[in-house]
Amino acid sequence: MTSLIADTPVFVFDFDSTLVRIETLEALAELSLAGAPDAEERKAKIAELTELAMNGHLGFGEALQQRLALLGLRREHVETLADRILDEATISVRRNVDFFERNADRIYILSGGFTEVIAPLAARLGIAPDHVLANELVYDDDGRVTGVNEANPLARENGKPTVINSLNLQRPIVIVGDGWNDAEVKLSGAADRFYAFTEIVARPKVVEVADAVSSSMDELLFAEGVSGRWSYPRNRIKMLLLENIHPAAVERLEEAGYSVETLKGALDEDDLIEAIKGVHVLGIRSKSTVSKRVLEHADRLMAVAAFCIGTNQIDLEACADKGVAVFNAPFSNTRSVVELALGMMIVMMRDVADKSRQMHQGIWNKSATGSREVRGKTLGIIGYGAIGSQLSVLAENLGMRVLFYDLSERLALGNARRVRKLDDLLAESDVVTLHVDGRKDNANIFGRDQFAKMKHGALFLN
Repeated sequence: MTSLIADTPVFVFDFDSTLVRIETLEALAELSLAGAPDAEERKAKIAELTELAMNGHLGFGEALQQRLALLGLRREHVETLADRILDEATISVRRNVDFFERNADRIYILSGGFTEVIAPLAARLGIAPDHVLANELVYDDDGRVTGVNEANPLARENGKPTVINSLNLQRPIVIVGDGWNDAEVKLSGAADRFYAFTEIVARPKVVEVADAVSSSMDELLFAEGVSGRWSYPRNRIKMLLLENIHPAAVERLEEAGYSVETLKGALDEDDLIEAIKGVHVLGIRSKSTVSKRVLEHADRLMAVAAFCIGTNQIDLEACADKGVAVFNAPFSNTRSVVELALGMMIVMMRDVADKSRQMHQGIWNKSATGSREVRGKTLGIIGYGAIGSQLSVLAENLGMRVLFYDLSERLALGNARRVRKLDDLLAESDVVTLHVDGRKDNANIFGRDQFAKMKHGALFLN
């Protein structure tokens, strides 16, 4: 096991609302009071007592006893919570399990909660049982909780400073937590630095006396100069996503720890210049233009993410000059376009549009005149990239003969045949479908001259 270097601190972590996103007693209340007629009233009182204690308005020992009296706890309630506690781990803790595992010899968990509940998560983080300092529940012969071990200093006022002092830990000591009893450790001199941990809850009185505020484990490790999973705290990386980027993407990015702002529509150049200040990653689709002028005003931009296939709306040369990486999603809607092209091809071949129009006018035209099958016809694909090549495979499965034309060397799929001249493709194809991007080389690729060289009655899809 690799340890921290000698002059790095001993870390002491609170448990509730720090290593886990819950308050243990409130979670136990959900279990023990289920079905009780006054359950909601008691749960509200427990939550109130928790806040009073965590904000320093009520002694922790007194608050603990009052809350236990309201619970009616049994051993099975405690065991049930312990069984699921791994699922309650704070998101940024999950991202940094390797930090805990590598440095477990210099990490302690100090909590007014209960050893039985903390133990499974401590084991997952690689923290030894003797580094878990918490209250021990006392049970009667029937498995009812009758209280806590009163000999444990954590059951009384100022218990955390007392326990820390008794351990004679190597300095410096860093205490990390969300409550007033965590702040008391630093205020008493038992720790050298106190971080108010606010990923789950921010308590103003606690934040006020803290040496620093940490909104995630990444932020804490960065501030302490300790190597965590990420070299830079993700919550400091600001992302701006435009044009209705899917909520699932936003959720994934926020869960990963990024600071994400979203806007529904696209922005014109002037508005984008204003919005991009301080932004590290810009996410767009096809309607927002990232011009050289926009990039000149991007003071922190590291990357542009195009949530679409093309990058024509982005000045790639200007991005390269500024050191801004550009990512796109070349296969994001490939299948959708391919299916649409096939559907339109069949609709035109079978004269569905005209028959539909007549039907809406009350005319029942059952004649098959002019209606053709796609089977046996020749499909000419201009542009054999991600869309063109997949269209080739599906069209061949429908019984079509496939030709393709592309300026780049492309590997033919199935029985498709490459033609070297566009005119040759036009002369043979019953259906011509165009799948090229908007780069300058493709400007005016198809016009009057090309239509004139197509077979009489051939179909064209743009």
